Amino acid sequence: MTDAQKPVAGDAAARGSRRKERTRVLLLDAAELLLSQRAPEEIRVEDVAAQAGVSAASVYVHFGTKDALLAAVTERVLAVATDALRSAYTAEVPPLERFAGVGTAYMQLLLEHPAVVKYLTVTGERGPRTPVEAEVVARFSQLRREFEESIRDAVEASAIRRVDPELMSYVLFGAWNGIAALALRRDDLMLSPERIERAVSEAGVALLDGLIN
Repeated sequence: MTDAQKPVAGDAAARGSRRKERTRVLLLDAAELLLSQRAPEEIRVEDVAAQAGVSAASVYVHFGTKDALLAAVTERVLAVATDALRSAYTAEVPPLERFAGVGTAYMQLLLEHPAVVKYLTVTGERGPRTPVEAEVVARFSQLRREFEESIRDAVEASAIRRVDPELMSYVLFGAWNGIAALALRRDDLMLSPERIERAVSEAGVALLDGLIN
């Protein structure tokens, strides 16, 4: 190979790598969208490929199996959730602001990634059936416990009145997931993400007014 040929070969390899990554992202995005609409067992490889605009063979080339694809989607969403919420938990702000910030971060996560809402609802109704689903439950259980600690910090700092941090964390976790699920409905009870965000903001102000000493 001559020196003149080397850059051409390198450029072709780089283009191939970028094309491969774009296809992978398309498949992950398509699978995440479908996970917001259906239970994992109801999703077919052909559905993901059609949504992504690629061949079904591409799913096997990039991920090997449908389960591996869904596991990759789940891990991507879990990483986003963990980063967003732990950033809110560790923010260098007064306890009351940290408590409020966690709620804002979690609701934003649910609205931007409705697959989380669907996933938690489905696995909650029938129980986790795979190691990946068990990992989702374990990760969100840990995040719920960390939220409990942020409530406890606010109580101990006298930033909010004395409440049971564990029970309050469950109440708010359930409320956030419940109202976010309205965006997934296909009937008259459906609420747009924009209206959900507004409703949660107004409810949050009322909640804080009731909790502040």
